Amino acid sequence: MVHRTSWICQRGGLSWLSDAFGFNEETQRKAKNHLHSRLQVSMSKGIVLLVLGLFVLSLQFPNMLEKSIEAYVSQFWLVVAVFVLVGYLVFWLVSLPFDYYHGYVLEHRFELSNESLGKWFMEHLKVSVLMILLVFSFAEGVYNFMRLDQTYWWFCFWLVSALLIVFFMYVAPVLIMPLFYKFPKLKDEELLNTLTKLADKAGIKIMGVFEMKVGAKTKKATAALTGMGRTRRMLLSDTFLSSFTKDETESVMGHEIGHHVYGHIWKLTALFTTGFLLMLLVTDQVLRVSIGYFGIPSIGSVDSFPLMALTLGLLYAALTPLVNTLSRHAEGQCDQYELDLVGRPDAYISAMTKLCDQNLRYAYPSPIVEFCFYDHPSGKKRVERALRYQEAQTSK
Repeated sequence: MVHRTSWICQRGGLSWLSDAFGFNEETQRKAKNHLHSRLQVSMSKGIVLLVLGLFVLSLQFPNMLEKSIEAYVSQFWLVVAVFVLVGYLVFWLVSLPFDYYHGYVLEHRFELSNESLGKWFMEHLKVSVLMILLVFSFAEGVYNFMRLDQTYWWFCFWLVSALLIVFFMYVAPVLIMPLFYKFPKLKDEELLNTLTKLADKAGIKIMGVFEMKVGAKTKKATAALTGMGRTRRMLLSDTFLSSFTKDETESVMGHEIGHHVYGHIWKLTALFTTGFLLMLLVTDQVLRVSIGYFGIPSIGSVDSFPLMALTLGLLYAALTPLVNTLSRHAEGQCDQYELDLVGRPDAYISAMTKLCDQNLRYAYPSPIVEFCFYDHPSGKKRVERALRYQEAQTSK
């Protein structure tokens, strides 16, 4: 049994009351409010979109929109494109107040963001453009496969999607992430050598260690080992490098290395693609039983897209707790791997408490909140694991 007591922590001439596991008590109260505020906004957005989707379908607006587009456009792919553009625009406008409150207001209220409103909006637009391109590709693929084979369209579309998912995971560090951040090479030679030796010790080949310039946007700290094969690289945000010691950085990166040692990227990719296949199969069945309802004349009709999107959204929400549970298990494996690889539990405990406090990640969620919304173990559980490891090592 691990026993801890509160104490006064000091760093850089400042002091504060630390709780039994090393977290700043005042910061964790703030983190709890931050968590609850974000959940309220996210759930409100989901409910509004669900009600709006059902309202639109019940009044057969999609059917009327498709007929209006077909009055001016004859090419099928263009009908799909215009329909999706109009639908996404409605979705974007309804979501914008929630996204603004969630991503800008709350982040400033809890002193996590450095972005001006103009910069936040431009970043939001950039993400929206990428999303509309993704939705365009999804819709065009789905309905063209439906025209070829209305029985097994979902399987054919899934095969192509699975290949694209793997491709994008490979190129994301070099093509997509640089659209949002700059990645200069790490200048700290001592830290670079330490992390390179750590990767060699674990038998992992990396293409480099890079600094991730996020400080102009956020105060949150980030560390990751991204990519696969020739795109695998370590990323450390400038906000991380300015706050964490060399030992703490090595500990956090030891955890990230664990994901690659255990093959979590491939396993989670396989899990995601399998889940996506099941979601497409269920969506196919929903569309078939809905023919005649909501003005949908056939499964391949473009006006079925809102129902398809609503079905996929509900399935995603229903599966999220399961996915998060599997993710927490993988993260726990990597926590243990780091402790065995680096062997400095004190540094890992310090790093975990810093990460939770700096990123306002609440360390003591209720079991139901952790089950539904946490893709990592709670901060308390991660510290407890390190303390058990420390006690076991001391008792040897």
